[in-house]
Amino acid sequence: MRSVEIDVARRVARVQAGALWDDVVTRAVPHGLTALHGSSPDVGVAGYALGGGIGWLARRYGMATNSVSAVELVTADGELVRADRDREPDLFWAVRGGGGNFGVVTSIELALLPIRHAYAGWLIWDWQHSTEVLGAWADWAPGASPDATTSIRILQLPPAEFIPEPLRGRNVIAIDGAVLGSEAGAIEALRPLRALKPEMDTFATVPAAALARLHGDPEGPTPVIGETMSWSGLGPDAVDAFVDVFGPASGSPFMLAEIRQLGGALAEPHPTAGANSHFEVPFLSFFGGIPMAPGMVEAIEAHMGRIHDDLAPYAAPRTYLNFAEQAAEAANGYPTGAYARLQRIRAQADPTGLFRSNHEIALA
Repeated sequence: MRSVEIDVARRVARVQAGALWDDVVTRAVPHGLTALHGSSPDVGVAGYALGGGIGWLARRYGMATNSVSAVELVTADGELVRADRDREPDLFWAVRGGGGNFGVVTSIELALLPIRHAYAGWLIWDWQHSTEVLGAWADWAPGASPDATTSIRILQLPPAEFIPEPLRGRNVIAIDGAVLGSEAGAIEALRPLRALKPEMDTFATVPAAALARLHGDPEGPTPVIGETMSWSGLGPDAVDAFVDVFGPASGSPFMLAEIRQLGGALAEPHPTAGANSHFEVPFLSFFGGIPMAPGMVEAIEAHMGRIHDDLAPYAAPRTYLNFAEQAAEAANGYPTGAYARLQRIRAQADPTGLFRSNHEIALA
């Protein structure tokens, strides 16, 4: 079920529930359109967009779930239902954030944007510069233009063929992202980061299609042990703690430790949005380890204790459930008041608890 239909006049994509973002991007780009897609081309559209969705256009346009205009799903009583603003409005509100707790989604419709190009790429330093670079980025990020959406990562890259040769087997700190608008405005927006004199700088004007693979995540099934965390802020103490846990002297077995820049439209409630319309914290992390050798699983799981202990003073209570690969309290994944409404709607739509999503919304 990976069919994608593009309505160019309405700038809408109708996407079957098995589609990946690469399916949508490759169909939309020839028309000068793009979607609020994920940072990996093989992320599933339905799970991503109905859970939230934070990609390279997010600080300007917000979560992907806000772009969903209709959902078709099979409910617990076996009926195929179309939910939009006019039909089944409560169910339409609930699935945009509550995802698979309410039925089996078969297709979604989502708005597309007339974006052909962006100024995007990577800035890369040796990880010995982690504290300096992360500190500067943390100071820059909250006040940056909403046209800029970036992330920063400490990467311990294996000597594998899928890694680009200049980075193969190296440990680095890298900033990647995209800036919308004019090239001159983008260059000015990135000037404070380039002042740190990166070893490599690949930022340039690129076609919108290139954003789907900008992050460089492995494609295809990959065994990752992951954890997530929201940050209340990234002051000097938090920067030091992050580098202590993942940097040169940490002994970390994690291949990547990432912090994403939020704010902008992501922090603003959307007037017609569903259950998960915005994410008000300033920074969001994902930490991932790939067990490529014997003993790696145990080492990664042991190091998670340092994440929970050493970074806890800087954590915000809100959870981004799309990143949560460990057990998480579902109620913490939504804005204030939304979870109780989700419970009531689920009790009406699925009174026997037929559907069991990963982060289950308990029946009221």
